[in-house]
Amino acid sequence: MSTLSKLGGAVIQDATSAPMTAELADYIAQVANAPRTAADTEAVRTLLLDNCIVSLWGASRPWTRELAQWTKRFAGTGASPVLAGAWTAEPSVAALVHGTAAHSFELDDTHDETLSHPGSAIIPATLALAADMDAPQADLVRALTAGYEAMALLGASAGGMETVHRGFHPTSVFGSFGAATACICLHAYRSGEAVTADMLVSAWGHALSQACGAMQFSDEAGGGEVKRVHAGFGARNGVLAAEFARMPSVTSPRRSVEGTYGLAALFGGPLRHVEPAEKLQIHNISFKPYSCCRLFHSTIDALREVTQDFSTPTDSIASITVSGPQLIADQHMLQDPKGSMAAQYACPYIVGATLAYGPQRYDAYGNEFLEDPAIRSVARKVRFELSEELARKYYPNHFATGVRLRLTDGSERYAMVVDSRGTPRKPLTKEQVLAKGDGLAGGTGAQIGARLQACIWDDAQGARALASSLAQAAHP
Repeated sequence: MSTLSKLGGAVIQDATSAPMTAELADYIAQVANAPRTAADTEAVRTLLLDNCIVSLWGASRPWTRELAQWTKRFAGTGASPVLAGAWTAEPSVAALVHGTAAHSFELDDTHDETLSHPGSAIIPATLALAADMDAPQADLVRALTAGYEAMALLGASAGGMETVHRGFHPTSVFGSFGAATACICLHAYRSGEAVTADMLVSAWGHALSQACGAMQFSDEAGGGEVKRVHAGFGARNGVLAAEFARMPSVTSPRRSVEGTYGLAALFGGPLRHVEPAEKLQIHNISFKPYSCCRLFHSTIDALREVTQDFSTPTDSIASITVSGPQLIADQHMLQDPKGSMAAQYACPYIVGATLAYGPQRYDAYGNEFLEDPAIRSVARKVRFELSEELARKYYPNHFATGVRLRLTDGSERYAMVVDSRGTPRKPLTKEQVLAKGDGLAGGTGAQIGARLQACIWDDAQGARALASSLAQAAHP
């Protein structure tokens, strides 16, 4: 078989009828049962910290609060704290709300090669179930590690870029598998059993039947806030898939990866054989410093270069040309967004908001800024230029884009960024992750972040304590 590309160091090869589901399940079971190193635990804790801060931003959004209120009908059905609510519910309900919150501010972690946001699906599902079980932190860490590994490898077998082009949202589709993996691991740990390949295969079969999430939100100027709920769907589906996998009579398909109607055939491109990387995928995750589609973080960093750290006056700019893959033209060149989701996905608006107010004014994507003249005047100057070279050389392992700035005096400046801030090649520090909470909760974000950090880095604090702390911080 011929090598096609790399997945964070993992070899991706052509695949025909290889028993990939079984092969991947054998490997993920080994990951799930192995003790975690200190470096692994630190990586997972940082992922948890980032998710908590991001979820608190998302919990302030009206759609998250409405969804949380909707769950009040399930109050008392379980011991999982509901984010932005003052009650507990059964895990799938809590996971739905938390997942939606995590994906609500476009700040959630990213697995670049699969174009997905693992943390916004896997962490809510795992934390909700672990809280219901009152599981120890060590079990939470092991389960999350296995979930991230499964979501990355199964997603790569289908192809993130191909999945998007087919019209499906990778976070929701692949997230169901990652969340199901982590949750079935928690069930095994609680029972004192080793995680087996058979458990995983069964859970993945159920995840396949529940996978959902259409990309239509990217093709309309408004009505796109359902995209936030896609991560919640992945989280909820994972909890349910693991529950159903434990019911002997509710059987599921055994070839959910390579089957005729499996993950790749239904949602992605040609099935590819994927082998594990040297490092676990928890070490191959990008963190977002900017509140917009991950694809344009390199664009923002390129803008920083061509505007000399955003010091160039916008009225001296004649045009801005962004170059990259065809995907930008297909899904990201909306000129007149009518909602915050569309704004955070639209290249012209992202460039406008960045140059008008700086790259870390998260509120610039709120509805009250959509008609802002400073943003709009810049957005009208933005054009797209297809770069087949960038697409061929860097995607999907790196989200490279170029920016050409033409000034009113006729001069031009150009910058191309391959690895933006927050990627594994240019990682954020723990302090920079904490700084994402600046401005949260009326200026108390730093204190909230510090409390969550203390809980996460305390071995004695179990999942219920962390979930409770997060829910209390989000409750108005």
